[in-house]
Amino acid sequence: MKRPPYWLMLTLLLVAMSELQTMGMLPDMARSLGASTAAIGAFISIYSFGMAIGGPLIVWALRLVPPKSALVGVVIAYAVLEAAVPLVHNYWWVAALRLLTGTLGGAVFGLTLTMAARLAPSPDRIASSISIVLNGLMFGAVLGLPISHAIATAWSWQASFVALGAAGLVIALLDLRTLPALPAVSAQTSADELQHFRSPRLWSRYLVSLLTIGATYGAFSYFTPLLEQDAGFSPDTTTVILFGYGLCTVVGNNLVGRYADRHAVNLLRVGHLVLIGSLVILALFAHLPWAALPGVLLVGLVGVTMNPALVVRVFEVAGAGNLVNTVHTSVITLGVVAGSAVGGVAISAGGTTAAAMWTGAVLAVLAACVLGAQTAVYKRRVSPQPAQN
Repeated sequence: MKRPPYWLMLTLLLVAMSELQTMGMLPDMARSLGASTAAIGAFISIYSFGMAIGGPLIVWALRLVPPKSALVGVVIAYAVLEAAVPLVHNYWWVAALRLLTGTLGGAVFGLTLTMAARLAPSPDRIASSISIVLNGLMFGAVLGLPISHAIATAWSWQASFVALGAAGLVIALLDLRTLPALPAVSAQTSADELQHFRSPRLWSRYLVSLLTIGATYGAFSYFTPLLEQDAGFSPDTTTVILFGYGLCTVVGNNLVGRYADRHAVNLLRVGHLVLIGSLVILALFAHLPWAALPGVLLVGLVGVTMNPALVVRVFEVAGAGNLVNTVHTSVITLGVVAGSAVGGVAISAGGTTAAAMWTGAVLAVLAACVLGAQTAVYKRRVSPQPAQN
């Protein structure tokens, strides 16, 4: 595998870190902006909303621009807006900048995955190329919070935004110098891509992605109280376990990426079964440390790590177009938001974190059922028809 996918991985790492950075600086930002901690926490949802809704709009506007130029331009705009956050001192202006950076972040997500697919050395290496790029998402989820917290503690929360903005400009320069130039798609190809959105097959595969990621985040969002309050781990031990969770996502992502081109459906079937089993174990036995620890690590191994297989299945029916990829990113982001929200509602109704684990398990069962229905329909279509007399 040549170097370009690794530069794309760094590009995706940047926006993944930005998505979670405010989580590590909640008290400092709340004091500085005169807002509640909950209001600052909403910055994550605002960023995600920008990714889900605005990302496809940016990509559609740049549909006839060569991919490298589009990506570098979006990253530069992202870096400038990220670094501009410390210049404003009003909550709503910061919220507006988070919305815009989220919009650009969603575009970066779609553009990097599309370039990874186009740069794959052969059609049967697309998943491997994509999994390298998606490592940026996995590492960003692990590093974003602690790094932003460390910078805010050592200097200020504003320094975190300046640091990521500066990193964005450096990465844009690296992308400009290292990524190969790819031709822009024609107006006809772009118009043809829109036709894919009329396909029920595409939307059913988007649905599997939504449910799979929703199941994972419906549980993951509440792992900290589960580990500390239910399992009885100390805060320091919980931090180590969550870091181990992050490492499991990296390992799982690369394993899935290695085999997803030829075995996407089987990988998803196994992944859903393990995810369901892990969440049921957590729901029933979270109060037992020896059960909670492997349950959390298994969710890391088979949750978001199914992304390469999910992406490949979308490619199978709609190709590797920028808009198809970016809308898929939007669906995945909505899965994150919806899963976390449904898990929170379940906890409010049930009173314990076990309710969120059960919610995640139900979503994973639904994902497995939709996948099963898709494969059953496909088998009926390709099975030989009896001869007519």
